[in-house]
Amino acid sequence: MSFYLPQTSNIEGQDVTLKAYQSTDIAVKYRDTSGLNSNSKIVIGDKLRLDLSSGFDEQILTGSARFKVGVDTFLDRTGTLYRNVDPSNNSGISSGVIQYGTGKVEIDSWTPNVDNNITLESLTTTTDLLPVNKISFRTPIMPIRPQSLTVVVGTIAHGQLTLTADENGVIETSQAHGQVNWDNGFVTIYFYTKTKITEANRADIEANDWYDPLLEYQEGVDTYINVPVWVDASSVHYNAVAYTYIPLDSEILGLSATRLPIDGEIPIFRVGGIVIVSSSKSQALPSTIARTTYNLNDQRISWAELEDANGMKVPFDLYTVDYDYGRVTLGGDFTMGNLVAPLTVKYRYQDMGLIRDVQINGQLTFTKPLTHNYDAVDTIVGSALVIGDIQARYTRKFVQQAWNSVWNDEPTGTGISANYNDSLYPIQVTNKGATQERWAIVFTGAEAFYCVGEYTGRLTLAGSTNTDYAPLNPVTGAPYFTIKKEGWGVGWANGNVLRFNTVAANFPIWVIRTVKQSEPSVLSDQFQIMLRGDIDRVV
Repeated sequence: MSFYLPQTSNIEGQDVTLKAYQSTDIAVKYRDTSGLNSNSKIVIGDKLRLDLSSGFDEQILTGSARFKVGVDTFLDRTGTLYRNVDPSNNSGISSGVIQYGTGKVEIDSWTPNVDNNITLESLTTTTDLLPVNKISFRTPIMPIRPQSLTVVVGTIAHGQLTLTADENGVIETSQAHGQVNWDNGFVTIYFYTKTKITEANRADIEANDWYDPLLEYQEGVDTYINVPVWVDASSVHYNAVAYTYIPLDSEILGLSATRLPIDGEIPIFRVGGIVIVSSSKSQALPSTIARTTYNLNDQRISWAELEDANGMKVPFDLYTVDYDYGRVTLGGDFTMGNLVAPLTVKYRYQDMGLIRDVQINGQLTFTKPLTHNYDAVDTIVGSALVIGDIQARYTRKFVQQAWNSVWNDEPTGTGISANYNDSLYPIQVTNKGATQERWAIVFTGAEAFYCVGEYTGRLTLAGSTNTDYAPLNPVTGAPYFTIKKEGWGVGWANGNVLRFNTVAANFPIWVIRTVKQSEPSVLSDQFQIMLRGDIDRVV
């Protein structure tokens, strides 16, 4: 319920002649009991409404209104009225709105049980400041952190509007429609209300000065028009958080930052690039019975491993995984041992595709449809670093007279006649066993020798020219390399050296973890690097 304070509309003067009655018969009506036929009613109003600019038609300047209602003092701040502002901290109680175009005030809260006298202490109006229904501006610093921009405007007839943009930079309300470019800090907002034109309101709409028939548009069978929401341009304020970047230090980064952008951000999705859609899930096993096969909720998975309740990984030789059908089978000799039930299967399924289109809003279009169902909560989309075909090999084979523990890729000292014939008997390396290493075969006599690696150190396995030499890689169980006994020539002596390098079937990748400035939220963190490889299946 609402009520208006009394207001005088006009004052008229009259001349009235008063005279005494000549007759002595005068009838008098009176009441001798004051409470007879009396009544009272309490009326509660939800708002107090008054007009500060009664009698003139001028626009009120933002922040200029100050008035009192009873014992409360109200101030205007961009269309919002604040009650009893404390001068020590400049804070007050939000208590209503003011319309700059009409001067009408609506007060939501006030001190009750006091007089309702109104005292206008300050008010400034103008006829020169025309309202607008579009604003455009650019923030002085950029880029802006997404979802950090807040725009506050005072409207002529609707009070204050507080506007925020979503993660895509879109501002969309019933009265404001705009776009924010987070990168360059440019903001554009249109103020209007989408209104359906009917027979009842057409005359009122056409009577406005801004009306133009070209502004009408059709949606289906209905006709609409965007009715402007007029804004006081001087009332526009905004708050935003912008990024500033410290120049990258090449020594700290570990690589040259010359070609890196100042913000360190590099686009990872491009048309024609390869993208991986991956979903990671987990599923608890109902039991832990040896030789039992458990079906997962998904098929055609790309990776799986077992963990116990404490996160300890189950040895891979205790179970097998059927990746095509999504099955995990515990081995025949499986026992829990130190493992804690229940066991959980952590698995992942993926799709790899070629990018056909990239939109600025982050939407990607592939050249083929996805073959799995993906949920947003456990799915990530990432680009792929294409390595191409890789093959282990050996290089830089040479001999020298003595071993000086210096890892050069060229021989030093006086040449020798002994050699290894790798033309007919090349050193054999495999993708599984070879590592990135420089090796030295150091002879201790005419036939015996030992092997030392630059990073691996001296191997425990000694060798002889009478047998094939194949030291095992303890990580993979395959030989680092194999030197055939038929390739050794004659003339080897104590101290002679055969040098060669092995190149692993890998690809040089820089892995740099970036942690933003913050307090640690967890005590430890980890990540995995996953390699994908194409294989030839035998049907």
